[in-house]
Amino acid sequence: MRNYMRTKRKNKGVVFLMVVFAIALMATITVGILMMTTEELQLMQNQLYAAEAMCTAEAGLNDSFAQIRSSSSWTTGFTNKAFNGGSYTVTVTGTLPDRTITSTGTSSQGYDANMVADVTIGTSSPYKIRIDKLRVNE
Repeated sequence: MRNYMRTKRKNKGVVFLMVVFAIALMATITVGILMMTTEELQLMQNQLYAAEAMCTAEAGLNDSFAQIRSSSSWTTGFTNKAFNGGSYTVTVTGTLPDRTITSTGTSSQGYDANMVADVTIGTSSPYKIRIDKLRVNE
């Protein structure tokens, strides 16, 4: 009877160590998964903010196209014009009929995107705009 009791007691110690090891292993795996998920969320947020900046820069281009359609000689541009919580700045350079329009959009979180369009402007009102070359974040 004594040997049986000793064997049972030894098994309890081994089982306890196995349970502690299993819990430590599960905790390590859980922490690793949480870290990967946190990084994925941060990458997704960065992508979202960059896309927001790109849309803001595109809005600046579209706003300048609207101005040029009504007046082909428009070259004033915009400085920090508010849009969707961010802003855009547009510069217009060149001589008619060819112009270069540069739009820099800034998202509400401070991310920047840049769009540059080389355009040719038509000769009669409403002035048609042909985009000859469009460069994004160069």
